[in-house]
Order: sequence, then C-alpha cells, then structure tokens
Amino acid sequence: MKYVLKETKTESGTYTFEKELEGFIIHAKKDKSADDIDIKEVIITDAELIDKHIKRIFDKKINEISKMILLILNSDDSTDDDASMVLDETSKFKSIIINKYKKYISDKLYKTYMKKVIIMEEEFKRSYMYNKYYLENEIVRGRSR
Repeated sequence: MKYVLKETKTESGTYTFEKELEGFIIHAKKDKSADDIDIKEVIITDAELIDKHIKRIFDKKINEISKMILLILNSDDSTDDDASMVLDETSKFKSIIINKYKKYISDKLYKTYMKKVIIMEEEFKRSYMYNKYYLENEIVRGRSR
C-alpha cells in the first residue's frame, strides 16, 4: 500500500493508493537523529522535481570527473593508467546516464549532459596526448644537444 502526503492551504492529510506509482525512486538514507519517521523510499512523480534531483546528481559526478582530469593534466608524473582510469570513469558515467536515468529525465537534460560528458572526454584525450607528445619532444630535444 502506498501513502501520499498532501498539504494545501485548506486541507492536509494522508491519501492511500493501491496501485503502483510511476516515478523516480529515491531510497532514503538512515538518519539516526530522526527516530520519529521511518522512510524507506520516496517516489518523485513530478517531472521538474525529477530533473532537478538528477541534475544535482549529474553535477556532482561531473565535478568529480573534472577534478580527476585536472589532477592528471597538471601532474608531471601521471601515467597512461591514470588516463585510462579517467576515460573508464567517463564511459561508465555515460552508460549510467543512458541505462539508469534516461527514462526519467527530459530529452533536453539528457542531451545537455551527454554533450558535456562527451566534450570532457574528447578534450581530455586531446590535452593528454598533446601534453604527452610535447613532454616527450622536450626531453628528446634537450638531450640531443
């Protein structure tokens, strides 16, 4: 049985539904300080709220990937394994967007974040290969003297 809490200016109450609600499911984290209410999951049915929630998740993940990219590009001793780790992370994030979130988000949000991830991936590949080639040529040029 499903319960929906609804509050308006004139009335408030709890409504029960026998059928399954369609929407994005968020599993609640256990909060030790709030012992009054035990919530297992929340189902968001409003499309705008779903987009806002998933956008926050996407932004957090893109920031993590960006930090990894900057760390590798600014480091002198980064290896190809580090670069492959970032590329694996971006491809994993793309597949999560496609497989897990595509059916819940709007097409505009889907296209926006897929473009962001693809651009990040391509720019990282280009910058990493340029830095690697540039550093190798500098070392060779410095020794040939």
